[in-house]
Amino acid sequence: MKYEIRKLNAELALTFADYLGNLDFGHAPHWATCFCRYYHTNCSRDEWQQRSGATNRQEAIENIESGNMKGYLAFDDNKCIGWCNANNVNEYLRLKDDLEALIKDKKTGCVICFVIHPEYRGQGVARQLLKQAIEDFKVQGYEAVIALPIENKNEPEKLYRGTLNMYKENGFKEIEKQDNMSIMWLDIRKDN
Repeated sequence: MKYEIRKLNAELALTFADYLGNLDFGHAPHWATCFCRYYHTNCSRDEWQQRSGATNRQEAIENIESGNMKGYLAFDDNKCIGWCNANNVNEYLRLKDDLEALIKDKKTGCVICFVIHPEYRGQGVARQLLKQAIEDFKVQGYEAVIALPIENKNEPEKLYRGTLNMYKENGFKEIEKQDNMSIMWLDIRKDN
């Protein structure tokens, strides 16, 4: 099924916040307060755990409105059914040191988080969000896209970084593996 994919912008900031704020995160209760801010911060783990959901929600809204937090929302008619956090890799402060050697001086996009409404999982929503992110990275002159999916066969509802298969289907190559995490790379330079 084809869903409408909309680029996150100031007008959709409250839609984003309401969507994430109203989901049931019973499978991972600490995700309920994240509002997709974790990778955008560089605070210690203890500092992160002390942050409230209200703080993360407000920070997300402010960063969306200023254009610093980017990504995509999926809709079934007017119902928001999915989210994809996709941005310049340098916006993910928590990942910067770990990925710097891979990125070097390449303009690189990163797809780090998907939150799909439980009623719409397994219907290709994440794949549509990913395709849109890749297309927009190409248009914006990015050279590559990086993703970090984590294999989790026992708890598929925790595949918030996407699945290995959906990245492979879009031409990503596994360039490194660390335990159950794959580092996936897609070269999107126009001269290829």
